[in-house]
Amino acid sequence: MRFAYILLLAIACNVVVAQDRNGRSSDDWEKLKAARIAFLSNRLQLTSETAQKFWPIFNEYEKEKDALSKKYNEQKRNLVGANGWKNMTDENADKMLEVYLEQKQAELDLEKKYLTRFNEVLDKNQIWMVIRIDSDFRRSLMKRISDDKDRPNRDNGGNRHFPQQNH
Repeated sequence: MRFAYILLLAIACNVVVAQDRNGRSSDDWEKLKAARIAFLSNRLQLTSETAQKFWPIFNEYEKEKDALSKKYNEQKRNLVGANGWKNMTDENADKMLEVYLEQKQAELDLEKKYLTRFNEVLDKNQIWMVIRIDSDFRRSLMKRISDDKDRPNRDNGGNRHFPQQNH
């Protein structure tokens, strides 16, 4: 059973890495979301009843977290402007620090709100695992993407680790 979930995670990683030039399709995102749900559900050992209660709360949490990220990233982009990070004015750098702290506080407030809501359907160990496992899932995807970008000679007929040898 564990092997099946690891295989599902590997497939999800391949979906993210194997994007076309126009970006990820909605089908790829759906596959990734399904893999993440399976990964978390398995690791949390959710019953079907608990899963039905947990996933709507988790999805709201993710939606709010994404909205916060977009909001603050937009503010940061506006402060950086066309001059770039290295040429920011002291005034904009000061504002950037304010935005940074405001974002961290908003994220903390969101975490507190949803940890309380998760407590309505999960035990304390599962709540901790949600934070830990979701972080692990994201980290493994980022590592996989990074490894793929750094891998030389990607078009070696499947042998991605070694250059093709001419005999």
